[in-house]
Amino acid sequence: MEYTQLGYFQFNNLIKGRIPMILVNLGVELKSQYGHIEGLHLDNCQVTGTPDEVAKAISDRKLPAHYPIVIIDQDGSKYAPFVQTLESKGFNNVYTVRDGLSGLEKEKAQQ
Repeated sequence: MEYTQLGYFQFNNLIKGRIPMILVNLGVELKSQYGHIEGLHLDNCQVTGTPDEVAKAISDRKLPAHYPIVIIDQDGSKYAPFVQTLESKGFNNVYTVRDGLSGLEKEKAQQ
């Protein structure tokens, strides 16, 4: 399955710019990398759970189908069921973070 992926620069801009989105967090700790205001943004936009629980939580917010959804895990290995479930529920603006948190850290170190 092909995913629309974000790298460090795009992901960091979303968080630092406090861009409206839903962040599906599959067990990574992000707040220590960002300041207080960005941490509040993360708290407000994050959802967690199984693919069905995440889809329900997003649907319950009554957001439009094109609302951006970003999925992050540790290494990019857990995305498939989440992308499939969200797309099957009609969400059409789903992104994954390239190689998860470890990919972000590696890309950040190279800059």
